[in-house]
Amino acid sequence: MTEPTNDQFVYTIHSTVEASQREGYQIIQDRLNRAAQAFHGYLGQDVVFDDCVGGATLKVTTHVRFEELEQCLHWLDSPERRALITQAEKLVGYRYRFHLDASSFDQWIQIRGPSRTPIWKVNLLVWLALYPSVMLLMWLGGSTLGQLPLPLNMLISNLITVLLNGYVLVPWLSRIYSNWMQTASWRWNLVGCSTIVVAQGLLLLLFSTVPGLPWNVSLP
Repeated sequence: MTEPTNDQFVYTIHSTVEASQREGYQIIQDRLNRAAQAFHGYLGQDVVFDDCVGGATLKVTTHVRFEELEQCLHWLDSPERRALITQAEKLVGYRYRFHLDASSFDQWIQIRGPSRTPIWKVNLLVWLALYPSVMLLMWLGGSTLGQLPLPLNMLISNLITVLLNGYVLVPWLSRIYSNWMQTASWRWNLVGCSTIVVAQGLLLLLFSTVPGLPWNVSLP
C-alpha cells in the first residue's frame, strides 16, 4: 500500500469489479484522472488490477495522490467528480462502489499532526463533561431510575453517562479545546485549565443554588 509522505497525501480506494467490466472501469478512472488534473495539488493516480480466485472478479486498488489532504477533499467533494461518476455509471453500466482505506487518513494525521494529546488533558475534559451529565441525570431520572434498587440504578446510570460523554459531550469539548489539547505552551495550558476550573465552579454554584432541584429541597 502506498503511504502518505511528508509532501503528499495518498487516498487509497479498494474496489471489486467483474472481469468483463475491467475496460469500462479503466475508462472511468482515465476520465477522473484527466478531470483531477485541473485541481490544484493533484499529483496523479495509480490503478492496480488483481485477479481474484476463479478470475471472474477483479480487485482494484487505486491510489490518488495530492500534495495536501485539503486539496484531495476538495476534489472528492467536487461536482465535476460526481458528474463524471454518474455519467460513467450510465454509459458503462457499472455502479461505482468502493471501500476507502481509512489508514490513508490515520497515517496522514500521524505524520502531519502534533504529538499525542497528554492523558491529563483528556481526563480534565472527561471530568468537565461528567459532572453536569451525572447531576442532570440524577435530576431528570429521579422519578424513574431513582425508584430502582441502587445497584441497578447505578448500572443503568453509568451506561447512560458513558454513552453520552463518549459520543456527544467529550467530542464536543474536544473540538472547543482542540488548540489547547495540542499546545505545549505552559501559558496556554494554564489558560485552558483555568477555564475548566471556572466552568466547574459555575456548575457547582448553579446546582447548589437553583431552587427546585431535588438535592436543594429544604427538609420540613
